[in-house]
Amino acid sequence: MKKVNHYILKGEIELLSGMRIGGSEDVLQIGGTDLTCIKDPSNGKPYIPGSSIKGRIRSGLEKRLGRDGKKLGEPCGCSRADCPICLIFGPHMNAAHNLGPTRIIFRDAHMLSEFVIENKTETGNNRLTGAAQSPRTVERVATGAKFALEIAMQEFDIDGQFEYKDSEGGKLKGIDAMLEVVDHGLWEMEQMGIGAGTGKGYGQIKIHCGDFKKSERTRMRSA
Repeated sequence: MKKVNHYILKGEIELLSGMRIGGSEDVLQIGGTDLTCIKDPSNGKPYIPGSSIKGRIRSGLEKRLGRDGKKLGEPCGCSRADCPICLIFGPHMNAAHNLGPTRIIFRDAHMLSEFVIENKTETGNNRLTGAAQSPRTVERVATGAKFALEIAMQEFDIDGQFEYKDSEGGKLKGIDAMLEVVDHGLWEMEQMGIGAGTGKGYGQIKIHCGDFKKSERTRMRSA
């Protein structure tokens, strides 16, 4: 097996509603925020971990393509050569496969714009009385923030026979088919949103990006 090409997609993730991807507090403060959002320890700015983007895209594709694992809610691990999930993301909990390395690489999405952290108070409701109960304060990145999106794709010499249909039902093959899978996954993520609470309006996003570009090798020189 030989790697033959490397492709990179760059773009932006724009928040259309407040987003929360969970963080943690070292010290619990009375009257403080109950659920914080994750922040870069080097500068204190919120970011979206690459693992969160990968997980949202993978799960969206698995639902759309009907690729479930052996157990309900478990990622696909079939390791078939024609499975878009296993080929590109890697078979879940299945080391005995012949697909080679995971093809896709997700970078952490760091902040590109000015941003606002907002505190949103949530409560549950007693179904019998209608009274509010169990209030909590949630920290979110407010609408309008933009994050840098970067995804890389590796192409190997065994990938030429992989096939996938485009949005119009046409059949694509090889790297074109693999890149179409990622494009489909980004569309699914844009429909569903990212982070916690998407079912109640959190994490609605707009993705701005072009096409994957082949990465050309240049000589590395030290400063």
